[in-house]
Amino acid sequence: MDSAWPTVIAAVASGTLVGTTALITSYWTKQGQKAQLDAQVEQVRLQIKAQALEQRREPRSRHYAEFVNGIDTLLDYLSDHWLDDRMPADVDELAAVREEVRRQERELHRIWSRVAVEGTSGVASAGQDALDVTGEMTTSLGRDLRGRRADPPETVTPRLARRRLWEALDESQGVFIAAARRSLQDDGVRSVRRSLRPERQPEQD
Repeated sequence: MDSAWPTVIAAVASGTLVGTTALITSYWTKQGQKAQLDAQVEQVRLQIKAQALEQRREPRSRHYAEFVNGIDTLLDYLSDHWLDDRMPADVDELAAVREEVRRQERELHRIWSRVAVEGTSGVASAGQDALDVTGEMTTSLGRDLRGRRADPPETVTPRLARRRLWEALDESQGVFIAAARRSLQDDGVRSVRRSLRPERQPEQD
């Protein structure tokens, strides 16, 4: 009987070792599966964030581009009808120019309102600066129109002053473009940083 004990003990030890190994293997397998699942969940979360960011940036980008194009259109029109010697001498023609500039100014205000709602405060402020210049142009055109109607007719806004206003609008457009680019780039950077930032765990009592 005593001679059987070593065999029994060896069998128990062997079984225990096999069982322990199986438990350890199972544990690490589950841990690996959990890590893989967590990685997949995180990837889906980042994809959802990226899609949400793109949905938010798309209208901003579109409104920014519309505002820039609107300024381009106004600059071209003014260059053809108001700068240097191109300002009409005929009162009716000048009145038509002023009305067209006012129409384009109203359109810029309409687009800017979307920029102000969808965009950042920095971009909205840059757009407002451009609108201020267009307002000065409209005011100058009004003075020019009154000058044409005076007796004798006179040019109220000198060529140099008109050119400076045009250049101011062109410069304000450049400032707006720079602000818009920063806004769109910063959105992406902040989103990535938030995604990579570890979430705070609730403190344990």
